[in-house]
Amino acid sequence: MKKYLLVFILLFIQQIIPLQSQYIGKIFIDRRDVFDSTQSDWFFAAKFANSLHATTKQFLIEDELLFNEADEVDEELINETERNLRSTGLFSMVKVTLKPLKNGDYDVDVLTQDKWSLQPYVLYEFGGKEYHLGAGALELNLFGTGFQINGQGYYRSENSIGWQGMLELQQRRLFRTPFSFYGMLQANKIRTDRQINISKNYLTLEDKNSYGISLLNSYGSFISYPNDTTTLLMPYKQLKGTLFYSLAWKSEDRVFLTLLGQADKVNRGKPEYAQAYDNSARLLIGFSSVADKYVPVEKVNTFMTEDLSIGGWGTAILGKTFALDSTGQSLFYVAAQGEKSVLFENLYLFGQATGASAFTHTRGYYTYEEFLGLGFYKFSPDMIVGARLRQQTVWNWFAVRQLILDNNFGLRGYRLNQLSGDNRIVANLEFRTFSDISLWIFRLSGALFYDIGSVWNQSTPLFNTRWHSAAGFGIRFHNMKASTDREVLRFDFAYNFDERRFAEIIFSSSQLFSFFSPHTFKLPELYGMEFDGQ
Repeated sequence: MKKYLLVFILLFIQQIIPLQSQYIGKIFIDRRDVFDSTQSDWFFAAKFANSLHATTKQFLIEDELLFNEADEVDEELINETERNLRSTGLFSMVKVTLKPLKNGDYDVDVLTQDKWSLQPYVLYEFGGKEYHLGAGALELNLFGTGFQINGQGYYRSENSIGWQGMLELQQRRLFRTPFSFYGMLQANKIRTDRQINISKNYLTLEDKNSYGISLLNSYGSFISYPNDTTTLLMPYKQLKGTLFYSLAWKSEDRVFLTLLGQADKVNRGKPEYAQAYDNSARLLIGFSSVADKYVPVEKVNTFMTEDLSIGGWGTAILGKTFALDSTGQSLFYVAAQGEKSVLFENLYLFGQATGASAFTHTRGYYTYEEFLGLGFYKFSPDMIVGARLRQQTVWNWFAVRQLILDNNFGLRGYRLNQLSGDNRIVANLEFRTFSDISLWIFRLSGALFYDIGSVWNQSTPLFNTRWHSAAGFGIRFHNMKASTDREVLRFDFAYNFDERRFAEIIFSSSQLFSFFSPHTFKLPELYGMEFDGQ
């Protein structure tokens, strides 16, 4: 009896007397260079290689810290800081850990190891009886300031496009402000695109608002494929401007209210080349919410640590379009998108459904429906099987539309631009195994895959469309010192079931698809505007 009475008294005291708070003492930032003598990739010229690289400036790391010395310890902010540092793309390793002190408080150790920031690369895409071949250079971290420059030039054999060049400039925090900057120029003999964005994005979970402006100037020609033997150039000149403002607050989930205004002025030369919502201004209001948590994973898409987002996202969009001239349309607009993901130990599932339509009085225009499904199962730390299913369907689409199914859009081993239509469905199944084999800074993985899909026009019933499939195997070389989106060199050998033969070897500098998708804030948009024009 005395034992139970003592327990009751201790629980009562715990309720009326708050536990002693724990605080952050010192923050120690350990910035390590690309090659570290304690790791297996250290080699005889590592010191010289490190001397050619500017280590990330300490202020870049400090700007991402969500805590200060003498703050109360909050493990959620510790974990978010680690994720944010990883998401910058500057580091091959990030660890933020609490170090206990004798008085019950904690110091914080922030360890970062740089990636090799200057990354020359070969651009190659062999497959579908066409090729892209060239080179580029990506500087992720100019002089250690986080400023990114990406320039490339390559030759495209399809449709005799020839040489294409591209220059991108990007800064996550412009002049250490919350504002992000992005600029892009891309050109070939058929088409030129110029774009600039300046925005205050949601960089942390505590940001209360986001706003920005973007401008796009594009001109040249879209390429249309009316049938297997015809290629059509559709000329156009386009100027599009976008403004948005978004508010965020926390209730049970994180909630967003977003207002977006956009004007899209385009001249396509002929009425029959018109695309949906041409020459119209749009006012869209989005009501959204997101709830997620993060699980660090390895050996899913890459050997590197990735942050797997588990939770959901949902948005409802109401809007109105306004005709800018006699070729535009004034329509009401309604849309919704919802997505959900779950993780059961080694099983991950993700589903996203989208629906949208414009209308005037009782008539519908540009009705769009899409489903995206992803999933994977890990048999062991080194073996994983994953799948993707994407389906896109339209009704009442009174404008030019084109979705392509080929090597680049999910069906390996098929000629580029061979299959096109208004609607598309494609499914991919891929088994990946990650080996212990290391070749200096490269690690090796292998894959078995099966792809199946179809494209068809609005006038054709789905059950009357023809299905196409391919299967094969592949090898991937992973550069452990490159940025995540460029660290894979992919070699695939695909068997085309239509032609009953192995197609040529497919070379690419990226995985065909990711086994998972993040839940992130998205601006309201007009769904279904995708046009595979080059």
